[in-house]
Amino acid sequence: MPLNKLQKREVNPAVVTVGDEILYGERRNLNQEWLLSTLWNLGCPATTAVMLPDDESSISSSIKRLKEQDHLPILTSGGIGGTHDDVTRQGIAAALILPLARHDECFEFLKARYGPDFTPQRERMTQLPKGCELIDNPIGAPGFHIGGVYAFPGFPNMLRPMAELVLSRLLPHEQADEQATISVSLPLPEGSIAMEVESFSKQFPACQVGVYPSTKQYSRETTIRLRYPSGQKEIRLSFEALILSFEQTLAVTARWSSADDPQK
Repeated sequence: MPLNKLQKREVNPAVVTVGDEILYGERRNLNQEWLLSTLWNLGCPATTAVMLPDDESSISSSIKRLKEQDHLPILTSGGIGGTHDDVTRQGIAAALILPLARHDECFEFLKARYGPDFTPQRERMTQLPKGCELIDNPIGAPGFHIGGVYAFPGFPNMLRPMAELVLSRLLPHEQADEQATISVSLPLPEGSIAMEVESFSKQFPACQVGVYPSTKQYSRETTIRLRYPSGQKEIRLSFEALILSFEQTLAVTARWSSADDPQK
């Protein structure tokens, strides 16, 4: 599974999850949630996340577009099994203008694994984009990668150890600072604090600030979530000062998550 370490300037991750059951809301998209969280925690957050149906043309056009937008790596999950609706292999191959061909290493591995149960349906899993490399799967059929696209199974218990191994070898050593997150809620509508929060965000471009009004009916509560490089303490201190100013000028009490309360 040769993987070339990326340079920091090259990293622009995209996460692609494939499956009608996900697109139709029948199953929670656990792979997308986990991949996005993992990339964020590694200091290389994804800039795009896409959900696609089990449709070869949709997969092909989406992967092609992500390549044209210089996304790297493109991490896909789902659709590489042996059933009729597993068409991610075909979609990736079409996007990269590659033929599908029997991958001899994958063929021998699956033949030995399944023995007499190595059915024609399972043999489909050995038809991969020509020239691709395998991604080891300790408990099932391997994934593959080629041209900056990394294809994982849809089962979370398979994807997670495979993706952890790939990302540990792929992402650059010179990681950005570990990312930290602070959340604080104020009993105020978002409009009461929007201007000050926007000014804070412009003052510290290294951070990301989200403003999330409560989804509860008639609630007057807004949560502010700060995401920032944990090594930049001045951002946190300035954020705490901002919240204190809200408390003093608007006569409210902020509610911090227990782990983030600066008084603890």
